[in-house]
Amino acid sequence: MNICILSELFYPYVLGGAERRYMEIAKRLSKKHEITVYSLRLHGFPKTEIWENITIKRVGMEHPLNKRFLPALATYASPLLRCMKSEYDVIDMNQGIAMYASIFSPATHRPMIATFHDIYADAWKKYYPGFYSFVGKVMEYGWSMLAFDSVIANSFQTKEKLEQLGIKNATVINSGIDLKFINSIRSKKTNSIVYVGRLVDYKHVDELIIAFKGIEKQYPNTTLKIIGSGYDEQRLKNIAANDKRIKFFGYVSEKDKIRHIKSASLLVNPSEVEGLGLILLEAMACRTPVMAKALSCYKDFAIAGKNAFITNKITAKSILKILDNKKLQNNLSAEGHATAKNFTWDKTAERVERIYQNRSFNTV
Repeated sequence: MNICILSELFYPYVLGGAERRYMEIAKRLSKKHEITVYSLRLHGFPKTEIWENITIKRVGMEHPLNKRFLPALATYASPLLRCMKSEYDVIDMNQGIAMYASIFSPATHRPMIATFHDIYADAWKKYYPGFYSFVGKVMEYGWSMLAFDSVIANSFQTKEKLEQLGIKNATVINSGIDLKFINSIRSKKTNSIVYVGRLVDYKHVDELIIAFKGIEKQYPNTTLKIIGSGYDEQRLKNIAANDKRIKFFGYVSEKDKIRHIKSASLLVNPSEVEGLGLILLEAMACRTPVMAKALSCYKDFAIAGKNAFITNKITAKSILKILDNKKLQNNLSAEGHATAKNFTWDKTAERVERIYQNRSFNTV
């Protein structure tokens, strides 16, 4: 098949779960199919590049590698017309501006696949300032008015939200992890707790910092590693108040990320918004116990008290429940690892490929 992927951001931008998902799927499918990805231009990278047998065509305004930049995202328009080229057998549109390519479906005569990662609906105002909230709600309303040949949701939670938006019959295909890569990384255990993710207010990293400060008496030699970047970083550093036990690492490589997770006693994700929660799966694969807020998306792979410690709020007391209980740590580690093995990028790519083949005019 000749597959076209429309994604505003793509390799080497991998800060988000959606970008990581498309990268991993494209790498695997490119071994058997022709893959062309249209993404925004990225600083220091050519407009056209062949990477992992994938043709990447970068357009529009240059986008930074370390954050999301709305003005650049708004320039992602020309691919919506370029996808009309007849050589493509199927077009996969990543959630965002790319989905408006389906407007041209009658002209392309090509199957249009929409992939969704999360829907905010009435929660936009809660997590984003006025203008961004307005833009987000308008876009979601626009998607509800579009026609797609197939819809993919990354979790059952996302599927339920799509149904509320009026988009029916989505196929749930969970994201995965790279077990071979994770198993190849070596790291010694340390007395540390780790957070990995964007530093934005709805991730509630401040809640974790405050909870961590509350365990100093019991665990004075334990450190908190905060990995990631975002607009909330300076505020979080102010809350940390130069506590030498709290270390900010910013953006790190995938290898270093896994090394930090493997060395930790516990990974905590205090976010109240997740499409799937891929970082929990990666930690489970590392045999690191995980703690997270009670979000419905985790039902795809986590059972409270078994694969993950699920709580309503991250507090010093909830952290101590794990650190003080070696048996619980071992159970979370063992059960989490057993679960994580069922979620691989190979399986994700195979299921997405079947969607493409069922819709393609020129199946293989």
